[in-house]
Amino acid sequence: MSTKKNWLKLIIAFSLVTIATFGTIASAGAQSAAGVDVGTPRYATFHGNTQVGAAGAAAHTAAVAAARSSGFVETVPFWSSAFAADGSIYPFQMVGTDPSLGSKTTTVKTEIIPLKLVFSNGVVLDGTQKLDKTEDSPIFTKADFTSGHTQYGDAIQRAEFWKYVSNGSKNYHVLLSEPKIYKTVTLNVPAEYGIEGPSRRTGAPLGRVDVNWFDTQLQGLLFSLNLSPKTLPIFLDYNTFLYDGGDPANCCILGYHNALPVTTASGDSKIYTYAFAAYSDPGLFGSLPIEDIHALSHEISEWYNDPFTDNLTPNWTSPLSPQYGCSNILEVGDPLVGIAFDVKGYHPQDETFYSWFARQDPSLGIGGKYTYLGTFTAYAPTC
Repeated sequence: MSTKKNWLKLIIAFSLVTIATFGTIASAGAQSAAGVDVGTPRYATFHGNTQVGAAGAAAHTAAVAAARSSGFVETVPFWSSAFAADGSIYPFQMVGTDPSLGSKTTTVKTEIIPLKLVFSNGVVLDGTQKLDKTEDSPIFTKADFTSGHTQYGDAIQRAEFWKYVSNGSKNYHVLLSEPKIYKTVTLNVPAEYGIEGPSRRTGAPLGRVDVNWFDTQLQGLLFSLNLSPKTLPIFLDYNTFLYDGGDPANCCILGYHNALPVTTASGDSKIYTYAFAAYSDPGLFGSLPIEDIHALSHEISEWYNDPFTDNLTPNWTSPLSPQYGCSNILEVGDPLVGIAFDVKGYHPQDETFYSWFARQDPSLGIGGKYTYLGTFTAYAPTC
């Protein structure tokens, strides 16, 4: 069997959605005459390779890297490496170039596809309303960070690998291009796949949509809009969250990123990566600063660090996310729940650094930190 066919079997086996999920442990998103209660936020991540272990992940990483370098696969620019911890080797892939190899700037072309969701009760929630604010946010525009005057995602990556950036890679950057804005896409949500109701806390309209139905629509748009696997499409909605298990009570998913492998009729291989995020009003999650581009920042940083949703780590547990139990995936937003900071009036999330997952002491991060804000003061507790 050809190397190309072997790779195709591997990549199909390992691709799966990574989802940032918010809700209550019990009766999440309950609706009454007083409105919808989205409850306390939590993150639940579905990761494509958690069942195969480090050996399978290593084979997958090698296959994707070989396919990329030989021209077999079209996807976003990425680099591959590995770290050792607790007697095991953990390969990984990240967007851009290796920061330990010197200064280089990578710019990934980006698109925003605003989504207009029409519910069966006639209520319309339109991401187009938040398009300008998203474009003007530090996701795409430069702002002051401790690691430089740059975009949010680039600032996090530079801070994450500051040991290299500060010494020999001072002009290292991984940037998102000025996004190409697509015409608003209208999704008519069937009653059996979504409902709308007012927020109990603020009275704002809230949509809830089945995640499986929703992601099927997004994957279809990758092809109907003729998007390139070399770009990052971002699907943006407004105050519309997702639920799983076919039950609106299992709300609320604010965003996710995914990798979709495809083989064309001519035999070419492509890996599409894409992200969805809800632009949300303040107050929906009580006093927690989950608003505006918070969900998008979470997903963008996770896409930088795990574009193909297949990076494994040693087992970890987070004191801020006990609902995870014992996890083993390199999703940098998940260990930090409800931790945000202000950048030009926006509320991006704090992010966990690679060294926290890799159990490195000292950390490669800026100031020896394990998160951008220094929320964790030591590497990941084992479990």
